[in-house]
Amino acid sequence: MDTYSILPHNDDLEKSVLGCIFTDDKVYDKISPYLDKSKDIWYHNNHLRLWEIMKEVKGRGEPIDFVTVNAVITTQDKEKYDLDSYYVTGLADFVATSANAESYAKQLYETYLLRKTVKMMHTIQDKASKGQHQVWDLMTVAQQSLEELIVLQPSKGFDMIEVTRKALEEIREFNDNIIKTGYPPVDKWSGGFTKGEISIVGGRPGHGKTTFLINLVSNLVGAGHRVLLFNRELPNTEVAKKLLVLESGKLSYRTVRTGIFDKTDEIELERVSKHLIEKYSSDKFLMFDKIRDFRQSEVEVRKFQPDVVIDDYIQLIRPSQKWDQRRLELESICQDYKWLAKTSNCAVILASQLNRALEMRGSSSVPNLSDLAESGAIEQVAENVWFTFYKYKINPNSANNHPNKIKLVARKVRYGETGDTTLGYDGDKCKIYTSFNEYRKENQINKE
Repeated sequence: MDTYSILPHNDDLEKSVLGCIFTDDKVYDKISPYLDKSKDIWYHNNHLRLWEIMKEVKGRGEPIDFVTVNAVITTQDKEKYDLDSYYVTGLADFVATSANAESYAKQLYETYLLRKTVKMMHTIQDKASKGQHQVWDLMTVAQQSLEELIVLQPSKGFDMIEVTRKALEEIREFNDNIIKTGYPPVDKWSGGFTKGEISIVGGRPGHGKTTFLINLVSNLVGAGHRVLLFNRELPNTEVAKKLLVLESGKLSYRTVRTGIFDKTDEIELERVSKHLIEKYSSDKFLMFDKIRDFRQSEVEVRKFQPDVVIDDYIQLIRPSQKWDQRRLELESICQDYKWLAKTSNCAVILASQLNRALEMRGSSSVPNLSDLAESGAIEQVAENVWFTFYKYKINPNSANNHPNKIKLVARKVRYGETGDTTLGYDGDKCKIYTSFNEYRKENQINKE
């Protein structure tokens, strides 16, 4: 028997949903969110065609009734889909009341998800039997379908006693849900990163954005958190060089990049490489530089189960679905990452490039939320939006712009206060200090 002939479907349910709209077209707005998710929600093509006609009528601002719909039905619709006035008016027989319209639409969407899951499982079975590597991506998609099905199940009720108990547990075990950055001036804004939330770090090229993220990696791993890093732009070897320099505190990044060492550098490289291997062991830290699409990234996150995911940077991620506009692609990626953060109970930190509006305001301008590339799509899902701002990069000849000062600007903090703070910065050591005073103090110690 053909697999698709036994896929889950319900003819009467489809007719009932359409009949509800004819009975009371005010239900259209309530049920359209379920029905617009995919054309495949409709098992029968004639019902899909009728739904498209209803959308067309609605788009013209006309009432959806038998008269307006029958006026749009063409000869081709009658021949290809068996749609005529007799069939359309007969749909009202499947509806006792339009009050159940939203429930019917939800059931129809659920049936579609079941059908989608069955087909996906058959595809996975076929790929797995042939030993094809795409199976992991397919399993991730199947998991999402199953999660959507779970969300649509009837509620098990609400227990205020249980919710309050869990809230008290989170308050008392504050550190379990909040992850400190390792920078007290930064943590004062909101306490740190929240598991289940997304934070955005933006900045101009050369303004220390990647250096800040690498310092975060060092702080987080050092605090005992499991960290997963996606390097979309830099290869892993370059990030490892930055980590070697950062963890050393003595090596010069310029020296490491050029490969010109003296004996002292060789000894220090040997020492810090052993430290790096121990601190960033595979049970605490993973990084990838050859994963381009979100789906494979999601697979690695679910396998490793990190406390923190850092992605550098979001504009280089290939979305799970192709969209006509880049804005919609970024919105899809952010929403997918938001869902991943919630379901995997991890904090997600995404690096983002800025648009050119900032340069038009003047090179010395501090970034704003609107300066994020496709800002609306990114900003709306973020818990925090921070910017790195290195004035010395803009005008190194100004006496007011110190080469060892960098500013971190908080433009959005969902659970705290916005503001800015000046941190110490040494680009050649790949180091960002908790303050400029800390930089001066450590520098003086090194000179002694």
